[in-house]
Amino acid sequence: MDVTAQAAEGTSGTTLISHLLETLTKRSNYLEEGVIHTNVDSSVSDGDSLSDLVTLLSSITLAVKTVGSMVRRLRLPGTEARSVNDVNKIANQTWIRELIASEACCVLVSEDLPDPVVIDTPRMGNYAVVFDPLTGLADPPAQDMGAIFGVFRQLTNESKPGIEDVLQPARNLVAAGYAVYGAATMVVLSYGGAVHGFTLDPTLSEFILTHENMRVPYSGRIYAINEGFASTMDPKAQAMLRALKDEPALDGSMRTCRYIGSMVPELHRTIIRGGVYIYPAHAERPQGRLKLLYEAGPLAFIIEKAGGQASTGTRAILDIQPESVHHRVECYMGSEDDINVCTSHFRTAPWGRGPSADPMYSLRRSRSIDANMRVSLEAGLDVAARSGTGTLAGSPKTMTNGVDDEEDGFVCAYLPVI
Repeated sequence: MDVTAQAAEGTSGTTLISHLLETLTKRSNYLEEGVIHTNVDSSVSDGDSLSDLVTLLSSITLAVKTVGSMVRRLRLPGTEARSVNDVNKIANQTWIRELIASEACCVLVSEDLPDPVVIDTPRMGNYAVVFDPLTGLADPPAQDMGAIFGVFRQLTNESKPGIEDVLQPARNLVAAGYAVYGAATMVVLSYGGAVHGFTLDPTLSEFILTHENMRVPYSGRIYAINEGFASTMDPKAQAMLRALKDEPALDGSMRTCRYIGSMVPELHRTIIRGGVYIYPAHAERPQGRLKLLYEAGPLAFIIEKAGGQASTGTRAILDIQPESVHHRVECYMGSEDDINVCTSHFRTAPWGRGPSADPMYSLRRSRSIDANMRVSLEAGLDVAARSGTGTLAGSPKTMTNGVDDEEDGFVCAYLPVI
């Protein structure tokens, strides 16, 4: 890195490219010197060309910059894209052009193309890329749109590349991520280790590391689902939806529904604040709506690398073998506790189906409600102390069977939570 680049990084933060190069350097040290770096991306094998991977991801960020700029100027005078369809078409062409120019790809799969694009030329690389170039395309489009991508290793090393290079479970991904086009353009990605977020600095035209080692909270208060299809959902999914409305979150508060109809921003909020994003099967979509290969798979990769869970209700999304390029699945992604609440309705345990039948679920909730009550009580006592009364009006200290209630609370609050 030259002096100018070092000075820029010192004043603006770590750029996405420098972050990738740092990982490349650590990986090189690991291979050459046998030094084990615990934060090196374990999904990258010894045979992979990390320089090609850096080049590939750099090309993706260039496509994101181009499409993001176009999205912000949609319908303005003098712009090339005058409609949502124009934007989608140009976005797809931009991604394909930049990926081919990287010379690191052998197969491309786009949400907007019926068949894979096979690159069987001297400019062919060793990676297969799947992507949805633009999401949130309702007309009028969602305020926040996005893009999704995933990178696989080529499987057909000794033959011509083909569809088999992309028909892999998402657990085989080398890297995956998404872009959010909103008030700011942001890229969130993982190349096998932690999940990092980079925000575009328009003055530098560089993505700067702003969210390092992103983690999905264990539990959240928000669930995102299109309730317009509730009447045509499976009875198990309807029971799950009622539970989300009626059962408290882990902190004892009631959940709230927020749904904007744009998948990537919904998942981004879920990663930041916790909760669950849901798209179950219904009468119009009996197999679910999300495409496994370039939507559900890469997003599930990000969610699980950030400590969350991603499921179809009965199995992990990362373990599903795609049957076709546009294979659809049901989707439950988000905080571990919330996913357990949702998926409990789709499996039968010895104690029955649903969270209310699970004794450990009741135990976790009683503990969280007890903790919430203690926080409220302590806050009230602080107010009373400042007012000089020393106690809360109407809340005298009570004893039950010789036990101090303020010390005991719920008995199960002191049992271990598993």
